Amino acid sequence: MKVGVPRALLYHRYGRFWEEFLAGLGAEVVVSRRTDKVLLQQGLSHVSGEICLPIKIMAGHIEELGGKIDVLFLPRLLWLEDRLYACPKMIGIVDIARMMFDGRLPICAPNIRGSFWWPHFRAGMELCHDPVRVVRALTRARRYIPAHDRAPDFPAGEKRVALLGHFYNLDDDFISRPMVDTLTGHGYRICTKDELPEKVLRNRQGFARKIRWVYERELYNAFRFLVDKVSGVCIIVSMGCGPDSLVAEFMREEAQQRDIPFLQLVIDEHSGTAGIVTRIEAFLELSERRHAGRSKIQDSRLQIGGQAAAA
Repeated sequence: MKVGVPRALLYHRYGRFWEEFLAGLGAEVVVSRRTDKVLLQQGLSHVSGEICLPIKIMAGHIEELGGKIDVLFLPRLLWLEDRLYACPKMIGIVDIARMMFDGRLPICAPNIRGSFWWPHFRAGMELCHDPVRVVRALTRARRYIPAHDRAPDFPAGEKRVALLGHFYNLDDDFISRPMVDTLTGHGYRICTKDELPEKVLRNRQGFARKIRWVYERELYNAFRFLVDKVSGVCIIVSMGCGPDSLVAEFMREEAQQRDIPFLQLVIDEHSGTAGIVTRIEAFLELSERRHAGRSKIQDSRLQIGGQAAAA
């Protein structure tokens, strides 16, 4: 049995887990190819133009798998903890897939509400009907669930910039490659939220408690953790994403209060590489000027302090 997994959205966090789990059930796992313009164009034909870019890309990946598999594996994540919900468009992608195939392709779509493991067990039973094999497959695959328990190091003198965005944007080279290449090409280390410990991303203190979208809370907590450890903050927001736009404005205000350069990149299928690169380069120039200005102030303070001591 060939089981298809789209290389989009939640795949970029749970993809390796799903591949190992399904393989453990005896399925032949078929993963769609990496995102490209052709896949995006396929997706555009199935969803509204007002839908955000990640959903358009996901629709293209689903279309790509249609004639190659026996079952489409497409978990629907509603919430995992603290009743923090995923985006309604992400929740609704399963229904879009059903409309795309109109009953011609079976879809295994476990609904994840609070418990992560029980819906996967039920999905495994749907696919192989052997509870012992399902439990073994889950046990072997669970080591691929991403987990970080230690904060990264931030060496003094290192050029760092925070690149904040959802994992399904940053881990998709089609979306993030121009940004990543520009930042690293200028000698910057890129800090993202997915390298931070879960205790940081799940923090409920302050404004974070009021954010009821799971991935927006992660974005905001990552911003608060990284903002005083980097030269600037760049955030990627999908056009048409209301929660992202709202949280990004709070980040912008806090960055301005701290005098931290802040760049918000709004992306859709019309975003050009040249425009993105130009904006990032201007942002980096501002970050370097700010850093140079602070260094001069610190040097002058040291000189004044040394003259006072000599007197």
